[in-house]
Amino acid sequence: MNAQQAIEWIHGARYKGEKVGLRNTRALLEALGNPDRGLNMVHVAGTNGKGSVCALTERALRACGLKTGLYTSPFLSRYNERFRLNGAPIEDERLAQVADKVYDAARMLEAAYGIHPTSFELGTALAMEFFKQEKVDVAVIETGLGGRLDPTNVIAPKVCGIATIAMDHMKVLGDSLEAIAGEKAGIIKRGVPVALYPQPDSVRAVFERAAQAADAPLLDLSGAKVEILREDALGSRFRVEMPGYVPREVSISLPGRHQMNNAVLALAMLRLLGQEMALDEERLIQGLALARWPGRLEWLGNVLLDGGHNEEGAHALYAYASEHLKGKKMVLLTAMMKDKAVREALSWLSRISTRAVTTTLDMPRAMEAGALAEIYRENGVEALAVEDAHQALLQAQKLAGPDGVVLVSGSLYLVGLLRPDLPGAYEAL
Repeated sequence: MNAQQAIEWIHGARYKGEKVGLRNTRALLEALGNPDRGLNMVHVAGTNGKGSVCALTERALRACGLKTGLYTSPFLSRYNERFRLNGAPIEDERLAQVADKVYDAARMLEAAYGIHPTSFELGTALAMEFFKQEKVDVAVIETGLGGRLDPTNVIAPKVCGIATIAMDHMKVLGDSLEAIAGEKAGIIKRGVPVALYPQPDSVRAVFERAAQAADAPLLDLSGAKVEILREDALGSRFRVEMPGYVPREVSISLPGRHQMNNAVLALAMLRLLGQEMALDEERLIQGLALARWPGRLEWLGNVLLDGGHNEEGAHALYAYASEHLKGKKMVLLTAMMKDKAVREALSWLSRISTRAVTTTLDMPRAMEAGALAEIYRENGVEALAVEDAHQALLQAQKLAGPDGVVLVSGSLYLVGLLRPDLPGAYEAL
């Protein structure tokens, strides 16, 4: 197979794969010779921010001179982005080579046992095989959906991290924050240290019980103190004091106040990892400052890209715009999925601007542009529905004018589709 054929095969499993707990992933890895064994890994779950936490963690480890792997989802513009070696997406030739091996293992399992892995299970196996072949020093692994039954949960990490918990994927994970937290807590392993992003009391209690049951040391960042020293539209500097550690000043180039907490979580995981590996904290701090994460409050010209796709994400964008874009002419460009909390998210986005352009993504779950526009109008926003996303971007830029700002949000898929249209987009982290 070439890279395109490999990707088509993996995506094709979306329609015929069968999810059976963690059985498929375990069987795939065993058929591959268990490439995950012997890998030093960091495992991160959460509703929002876990990708940013992974990116911050990986960049800090790379600053220490370590060879790193990074497995995240979804991708923005190319499938290769999900598998990164030292920040760079896997090359097509390597993708094809590793996928060939995974393909052989999957075909054997299908013929011998009737096992049909899903797309994400195949991707997870590919990541483990790739990182093993490349002999990475540390692999940073982001969960896909939930935690307990997520394919990544077959790994044996050195450290775990839990980012924010919010209402998302309720049909799968549960209809309360506590139920969702219970699924995310499934990544906590016996004796493995876990760092916990500040959570509401009821949610924190779920993780405390899970950590206690697994005899897993818990670093609860609810007790951390963050003093903002500088904050602007492009990043921040702050002083962090967390229980049991010397206070440090940290700079990051990821904008938004929520990214400060994500950086604190990353630093906490790195400090826990430092109990087993020799890590220079000065270099870790330098690495955090160099971290980038495309599509999350990312500026490309006068277009601000943000993959926030639920109420919490929309609120974070509202908070950012309220603080850093006052007086600017702003036009929203929005697409969303039907299974998200659309009205709740748009209620926050509607407070940012009185003008919006909506569009429809070419996906079965996509909400129609006209329906989105109608919800905006109910919130007092003048909305224009444009079916083609690329034309919608041009229309939004025209409405904003050369001195205005276009805010692209509502779906990471929309961000990934439009990002290559904009000057300055990059792939390597």
